[in-house]
Amino acid sequence: MNPNESEYDVMLREIELQPAFVRASMGGVVERARAAMAYHAGRAVGGAIVIGCGDSFCAGLAARSYAGEQSGLWIEPIEALEFSRYLVERMPSDRAVVGISNSGTVARTVEGVRLARERGAWTFGVTVSAENDLARAAETLVRLESIPNIKQRPDGSKLVTPGTLTYTASLVGVCGWAIALGAHLGVRTDAQTEEAVASFERVAEWMDAAYASSAPIAARLSATFSRERPTVIAGGGPNAATAYFAAAKWYEALQWPAHHAEIEEWAHEQYFFTGTETDTIVILPPGGSHARGLEQLRAAREMGSRTIVIAEAFDTAAQNAADVFFAMPLGVPEPLTPFVYKAPFEVLAAQIAAYNGIDFFGFRDPLRRQVNFRQIFT
Repeated sequence: MNPNESEYDVMLREIELQPAFVRASMGGVVERARAAMAYHAGRAVGGAIVIGCGDSFCAGLAARSYAGEQSGLWIEPIEALEFSRYLVERMPSDRAVVGISNSGTVARTVEGVRLARERGAWTFGVTVSAENDLARAAETLVRLESIPNIKQRPDGSKLVTPGTLTYTASLVGVCGWAIALGAHLGVRTDAQTEEAVASFERVAEWMDAAYASSAPIAARLSATFSRERPTVIAGGGPNAATAYFAAAKWYEALQWPAHHAEIEEWAHEQYFFTGTETDTIVILPPGGSHARGLEQLRAAREMGSRTIVIAEAFDTAAQNAADVFFAMPLGVPEPLTPFVYKAPFEVLAAQIAAYNGIDFFGFRDPLRRQVNFRQIFT
């Protein structure tokens, strides 16, 4: 790490690294996962529960559609505490349980995997090391290769950045797990498995294009956001998770209030405080939520909100509904859009924080960091 890099520069660099990470890592994740699954030949799986906290929970929710396609299973993402404290005892006996934690030390996720394994579930740990708590709790490791959010400068001081590359790593992990499991269960042929892995080269290209087009718009917009303007971020399907993830970047990078909404639920909830001092951001790829998203945008505009839309380039209807338009690459299948459509939020969070001189997480206060780490890690 360059000792002269600001925390904002480090975050932006990690954002830029993500397409190369996807290119380099998916094949290895699938290969290692297939090798680990080979020790369980013939083991029945009737569905899968994916658990995590924070960004890791979002990754399971975002990857659900793609994971279901590849594995042929019903995939249910559940927040880790909800699973370990309320649901694990009534879990169907044929479920696999996948715990996601880059660090492998998030207490509730480790707890959920341990309890599921005690009840006979086939448990997986999606994490960066075979030596951490999650890997030891799970039967089968799906090993990632990712840098941590918590880094050390040359002078020994710690630098913590909002998760961007780690979130992409979690998406790769869940998708790679599903590709490997589909092959293991005989749902996918070897040729289809190879094709699925190879398709992530295209995903990386789409991510490159999304970051390149988003960065200059985010830089121009950064001065127009403020703590006093509520930000509402809405998405549907796999991008309900993107909205959740995006709001988390507002909390982490800015410590500003933000609201994430499922596109349908926006009309039932966040609509009621939408007005001239509100920014309404809608994630609008082609797919099941597109038409409803346009209806919600129309309502937000009628209430005077600034509308910011993230949609496919040349989507005239979306562009006409937008005060600000982030154009995304053409042809991204909806189950894979969470890799691509998160780009504007990542660069916006970094640029807004830099413009306002806000320290990430408020961690210049050592007590805030100490208390937070105590809450989360094992």
